[in-house]
Amino acid sequence: MEENKQEILDAVEETNPTAEDTEPKTESTESVADTTENTIEPDNEEQDENDSALNSFLSREQEEKKTKPAGKRKPILILIIALAAVAILVTLLIVLLSRPPKREDTNTAAELSLQVNEDGVHEAKIAVDENGKIEQNGTGSLLTYVPSQIKKIDVENQDGSFSVTAETPSGEATVYKLVGFEKYPMQEGVADEIAKHCSEINFTRIIEANANLADFGLDEPRATAKVTYTDDTSSIIRVGNDAAGGAGTYITFGSSNDVYLVNSTDVESLLYNVNQFISLSITDTMQDSENAQFSKATISGTHYDDNIVLVPNKDESIESAYLLQEPLSVPANAIEANDVAGNIRGLYAEAVVCVNPSDDQLSTYGLSKPYAQVNASYPDADITLQSSAPKDDGIVYVYNPDKNVIYSIQLAAVCWAKTSVELLMPETPMNAKLRYIDEISFSAGDTDFTLNVKTDVKTTTDDNGNEQETADSTATYNGKDLNTDDFNVFFQNVTMIKNLGAAESGGKDKVMTVTFRYTTDRSADTLTVYSGSDSSKYIMEYNGNIIGTVSKSYISSLIEGADNLIAGKAVAGL
Repeated sequence: MEENKQEILDAVEETNPTAEDTEPKTESTESVADTTENTIEPDNEEQDENDSALNSFLSREQEEKKTKPAGKRKPILILIIALAAVAILVTLLIVLLSRPPKREDTNTAAELSLQVNEDGVHEAKIAVDENGKIEQNGTGSLLTYVPSQIKKIDVENQDGSFSVTAETPSGEATVYKLVGFEKYPMQEGVADEIAKHCSEINFTRIIEANANLADFGLDEPRATAKVTYTDDTSSIIRVGNDAAGGAGTYITFGSSNDVYLVNSTDVESLLYNVNQFISLSITDTMQDSENAQFSKATISGTHYDDNIVLVPNKDESIESAYLLQEPLSVPANAIEANDVAGNIRGLYAEAVVCVNPSDDQLSTYGLSKPYAQVNASYPDADITLQSSAPKDDGIVYVYNPDKNVIYSIQLAAVCWAKTSVELLMPETPMNAKLRYIDEISFSAGDTDFTLNVKTDVKTTTDDNGNEQETADSTATYNGKDLNTDDFNVFFQNVTMIKNLGAAESGGKDKVMTVTFRYTTDRSADTLTVYSGSDSSKYIMEYNGNIIGTVSKSYISSLIEGADNLIAGKAVAGL
């Protein structure tokens, strides 16, 4: 019996699950219980204790088997571990990709040697190993001259060729000349720029030693420059393609096929053409203020049906700065006339388009038969400018025959190329100075009168010794003095009659007439208002010429004020 119990206990220990046992048991709890009943008999207390322990274990074993299906946990655990591993790998990949690429030390100097060959040409030799690999890359300099050591620069590029000579007198600034274009003033700073970039050449990296030049656009370079220095040495610079991402531009130096990367701005001037060296000044500014105003300006061209002639106003009786002489005689619109006058001298272009143009080139740029032309006479010069018709972007080509250069400029900057008779019509045609008025005649319907005006001018001297004039004007009607304040308001209302533009012509009925006669030699000015087809405007005629329109309501109020003035009533300002 003792032996049987021991065998059962041993069997129990073998069936007790551990952390390493994961396979399900094949022997059922019921079969173990049956075996126990057949082999254990409760003879004494010790046997009862063993039986109790065995039954307790068997009961626990049965519960654990119901609640812990060990055979299903293993695949789930493996799946969880695999997913976690994938997540870790993805996170690591994202971190690695988001890290900026390792930068090379831009302060590292490339290893190369500089020399001058037997022809006096500067060369650079890159240090390479036996396999042709660059031993040490980085930044460096191919030339270390200064602009004053340059004698001549010869450039050939896709736009043609040019040569610039340089001479630096002792203690003075360098003087540059564009060969073959010496009579044309050069644009300030352009020659200095190209000289700077041809005297010192710095690279940011060596791209390749003994490269295939076609890979970098250097088999047919965009520009080739030969620079001669005052020590009679020279350098040769070839400009290739721009590197991707704005990293710079590829160049070669000397006779080698070694390719370097430089800042694009350092070779940009080698891509210039002749036009970019020529001054952008279309017309010179006046050196003396006495030469600022023209004595006469004539505007013509295919854009105009008739010539337009502007002259400065020398008549102090009226407020206009300029007078329109042709195709009709009226005071000129102040803003438009000033714009025309201000767009002749001191004109500055956006770009030079063509130097010394041929007849074919003049035709190409629309200048063989100018769209507009201005001829202006100044005390120190006669200026002629011609303009093409404006392009869609508002650009016009302007030709100065004296300089023999075609320029491009915005139409807005050359008002004489876009003005018109309509735009030059006066805004306030009766804008006269009261102190020079002798008589005012007014007629509207049943109202018809003439005012006699007298002005008393007094000269006073202030504490600083400056003379000042004061003018007091009075008016009489049929020998009777009018209220001075009301007369001044009435006069101001007449002078402020405003031209609204775009007048029609044809049959009309007279509505109002006002005439100014002067104490000076100026002829009388008459403004006549006529009715027309427009329900809100009248037609205005100045000295026999239709000049525009005026508001009906304004004229009605002006007539009412004229009646009040004669009747001794208050006149309202308009």
